Amino acid sequence: MKETPLYQYHREKSRITEFAGFEMPLWYTSISEEHLAVRNRVGIFDVSHMGRILLNGPDSDEFLDHMIPTRAALQPPGKSFYTLLLNERGGIEDDLIVLKNAANDYLLVVNAVNTSKDLEHVTRRAKEYRVGVSGITSQSTMIAIQGPEAKRALKEAVSVNLEELNRFRFLPYTTSGHRCLISRTGYTGEDGFEMIILDSGVETPHFALKTWNDLAGRATPCGLGARDSLRIEAGYPLYGQELDENTNPFEADLSWVVAMDKPDFVGRSALEEISRQKESRIRRGVVLSEKVPRPGFEILNGSGEQVGRVTSGTFSPLIRRGIALCYLAIDYSEPRTPVEVKVRDSTAPAEVTRPPFYDESRYGWKRERE
Repeated sequence: MKETPLYQYHREKSRITEFAGFEMPLWYTSISEEHLAVRNRVGIFDVSHMGRILLNGPDSDEFLDHMIPTRAALQPPGKSFYTLLLNERGGIEDDLIVLKNAANDYLLVVNAVNTSKDLEHVTRRAKEYRVGVSGITSQSTMIAIQGPEAKRALKEAVSVNLEELNRFRFLPYTTSGHRCLISRTGYTGEDGFEMIILDSGVETPHFALKTWNDLAGRATPCGLGARDSLRIEAGYPLYGQELDENTNPFEADLSWVVAMDKPDFVGRSALEEISRQKESRIRRGVVLSEKVPRPGFEILNGSGEQVGRVTSGTFSPLIRRGIALCYLAIDYSEPRTPVEVKVRDSTAPAEVTRPPFYDESRYGWKRERE
């Protein structure tokens, strides 16, 4: 089992679980308490298990534009953006965040379960280009600071001007001789930041632990349990649940990531063909009036016919209801459509929605500021 640079803290303070080959904190106090801390105040997460891949060299712009369906070369330096790695069939090999440091200079942040696969995939295809590819996951640390008070907590812990740092922008800085990046991104639906310490990793964790402890005095440490319930509540997909190599961006409700006017990228021909056909299913959410849905549960129409399947489910500590992400037949995908979720030997009434599951005027990054 692998450990992150912050494992010493987790071992002493949290309930440990295995995820993607790492020993990670599941919770410190409780999933519900940590979830609500992020929605109402600020929480911190160790996300060092996520893969980090450097991409640089004179052909990096051209190469990345070939690899992803989003326009990379047109992004300005200092931009973070969400995108996908596709296969030739248009299926999703992974979803990722890309940080563009400069022309031909990128950092890819990929899912932990796919780090080895993605590194091999990118390295193999890069052989035809003047591009250097290097994995830096174990040499670095990544911490997410999330919630409406995230900026305050981060400003108190690090001496960096965050006033001009807008959403999906990042800035590099050096502190105590350590090279860092702060990106205004996250996976909770809230305003927040992700900090990458580029040179304090598993072998040299001292500075990473000091930074975490500084933040832990100002924010609630949170585990993977709250990270999962928060991302479900926000409607964010997880690879292996909502996304896989047989799912295309259109049915995953991610068409906004795909620039079909690009002349070429991996999977483009397949997506052109798919776009001419009527989609049979779409990613949506359902809210239950009772019971808690789990992955694999069937979704039925009023006649008892299956019209969908739950991909992720949880109890929302915020709205106090069972919620799920799912794939639904197109005819049942409109918000407020009544359906039923099969829970073991019975069914529970549910209603279709398009996430997030919370009131965006009160919660999440769009909330009304006081």
